[in-house]
Amino acid sequence: MSLTEIDTNFTLPAQFYTSKDIFEEELEKIFYSKWIYVACEADLPKPGDYITLKLGTRSFFLQRGQNGEVRGFYNVCRHRGHELLSGERGNRKGISCPYHNWTYDLSGKLLRARGMDADFPKQDYGLNPINVAVIGGLIYVCLNSPAPDDIETVSNLLSPYLAPYQVAKTKIACQKDIIEACNWKLVIENNRECLHCDTNHPELLVPLYSSGFGKGLDKDHIAPSEQRFQDTLQEKEREWEGLGLPYELIEFPDDLWFRTVRLPLANQCLSHTLKPEHACKKLLGNFRKPEGSGLSLWTHPNSWNHFLSDHIITFAVFPLSVDKTLVRTKWLVAADAAEGVDYNLEDLTKVWTQTNLQDQSLAEGTYRGICSGGYLPGPIADEEYLVKQFLSWYTDQLTETPVH
Repeated sequence: MSLTEIDTNFTLPAQFYTSKDIFEEELEKIFYSKWIYVACEADLPKPGDYITLKLGTRSFFLQRGQNGEVRGFYNVCRHRGHELLSGERGNRKGISCPYHNWTYDLSGKLLRARGMDADFPKQDYGLNPINVAVIGGLIYVCLNSPAPDDIETVSNLLSPYLAPYQVAKTKIACQKDIIEACNWKLVIENNRECLHCDTNHPELLVPLYSSGFGKGLDKDHIAPSEQRFQDTLQEKEREWEGLGLPYELIEFPDDLWFRTVRLPLANQCLSHTLKPEHACKKLLGNFRKPEGSGLSLWTHPNSWNHFLSDHIITFAVFPLSVDKTLVRTKWLVAADAAEGVDYNLEDLTKVWTQTNLQDQSLAEGTYRGICSGGYLPGPIADEEYLVKQFLSWYTDQLTETPVH
């Protein structure tokens, strides 16, 4: 089936979830060629800190330089191609290849080329860089060059929304990785709607209304079931204006790849917890008291994030194969918050730990169904319009993005 024949009012044909050839095309046209969320500044608090990452078959690392700048390089020596850094994270003042000890500084400059003549042009053999952009403390990379030039526009629009949280002044309280036995698009499709929330996410619906998460924010045609949410939203908008907190919905403007909105929390909750109290006593940024709202950010193709006055949860999706997907969740708190004093790890993580496991079951069950032989594309409900939007974006990328 041609991409032009796909009706994004329906789910995709089965081969788009099961074909290894299509998966390889997705890596080339999306994950290597677009801006991808991969980490946050809390992953690299000190000069010399590094983390290693992988997208598809491409291995790279991020490192904070002596001047504080975050840089990225392919994780490969320019001599004989050996992997430079192993393990998930660490700290190095310089980088030395374990094979023949070629040595690089934190800017990627080759300092020592063991075995080469004195006149060897070391300046021509620095590390192979990748494109890196930091927006409000969130780190995005593009592995191919030239990278799309929309990153500056995204940064200008998004930075005021993220600024109150001062992400660069946080630390990672917890990271949990799940490998889901399904195609990566099913993880994203599941995240882009909340039609399933009422029957699958009892913990999540303690602090969150399902409104705004796929249902939209139509203030002119309010269903009776939405009235309580709309009344709370109107009241909170006046409060946010007084606090100087941006809240207006920005929804994939001009074909850009992000959506953000501030939404009130439900049931008098102050954070993503099961009780109406904050999860961390140390508040973020300029917050002086717990504030009962959450700023949500979704980016194509692989992330969603929630920012509270006391902590942040970031989610990144990394496709490992056509039928395996890594979902990485991080909980961020103020850098000076102390575990057991300012926060309890179980209370901090419980809502999204349970929600992630529930979503894993849903995505994996959908994948098994798609692979069963009886699957046909199914209609997408109006309430799932963000799934339609994602599938429309996805088909556009496969159609329009040239392979490097």
